[in-house]
Amino acid sequence: MLRQHEAAAETPAGMEGLQNRWYNSVVQSLNLTSAAFQLLQPSFVVPLTDLGLWRYGQEIPQRSLTANAYDMSLDRFFDIYASVIGQLSFPESCFREDIGGDTYEAWTAYLATLSPQPSAQQLPALFLVWAMINAPTVANVGQQDLAVMALIGSAQAALEPYVGPNGQPADFGGSYAQLVQSLAHGIAKSFRFDSKAASGDVSGSWTGGVDTVDNGLWSGAVPGNRQSLLFARSHVQAAVTVSGLITWPLTPGSWYDSSMIATAYANPCTPPWPNPAQPAWDAVFGADGSLPRVMASLAAAKGVDITVTSDAVYSPLDQAIIETFAPLGLWPFYLPSGMAQTTVSFGESSGMTIRTVSTPGAPVILGGNVQPIGTFLGAGG
Repeated sequence: MLRQHEAAAETPAGMEGLQNRWYNSVVQSLNLTSAAFQLLQPSFVVPLTDLGLWRYGQEIPQRSLTANAYDMSLDRFFDIYASVIGQLSFPESCFREDIGGDTYEAWTAYLATLSPQPSAQQLPALFLVWAMINAPTVANVGQQDLAVMALIGSAQAALEPYVGPNGQPADFGGSYAQLVQSLAHGIAKSFRFDSKAASGDVSGSWTGGVDTVDNGLWSGAVPGNRQSLLFARSHVQAAVTVSGLITWPLTPGSWYDSSMIATAYANPCTPPWPNPAQPAWDAVFGADGSLPRVMASLAAAKGVDITVTSDAVYSPLDQAIIETFAPLGLWPFYLPSGMAQTTVSFGESSGMTIRTVSTPGAPVILGGNVQPIGTFLGAGG
């Protein structure tokens, strides 16, 4: 793995430099934004199921312009979310303290006269109407307290079917079948890449230029091996066409309560956080917290056809090695056999041509749009 670093004035050499140029070309050609986009390699759903698709929503993106789709983080979005929501509370004693003991006694006495009893969701509005007549100075704070109590209860109830050993899998957006159906109506795109013409300056991107390149010429290859360096340092050109391109939102399913997690983010105090909290606010949302950013959507394509040329001189041994590992998937999408048909040919004295055609109907996940957790929760970056 190449060392992460802040982008310097000069573009890095080797695979990282080539990858930076490719990143800029993809972003510009497909109308994406370097303020959010992250390339995903290899660029395919594993496995070809709902869970394979939803795992992109579970992933906590690293700060890198390129992410290894095989290198999943230990933390999952659902697990972090559940650990926060599951511990939140707003004790009745805090509500009593906020509105005063006498008002609390009068309020509970009033509630006892009602039949049927109001639900937790009805209490905030009911209290506001009651307090505007009986305790106007605490009407707002009491209504707000009851609203948070109701929000916590409904958020924790929504989680219940998804926790425990027999819990349902946490879903994100639609199904794998729906993704395939949506791609049938995607936008056709084509573009060309030239490593000599493309800019390698990624300092203005959302990572500030940080990129981690795990793969060389083929999937799993060390970026600094001989064949990868020959390729990366040569004049690399590519012609790319996709028959359908869409943005696929990774919207959390019914287990997720955006209002509750946003409230927890905006209020690091007790309540709603318990004391002590495990995990604490800083451990989740702080500068070094477990949830700094999320993958909000994917750039998905179908019908990918790419021809890549390199003008390097490849020895017979280089050629044999490349042909041996080509079924694992070659730069830049690293689509393995079964997900694509890849052919490699070499010139008599120099040069290499790679053509990769994705399997019909198989989605190709080019990358995703990353959002800081504050932005995702509607509270700013």
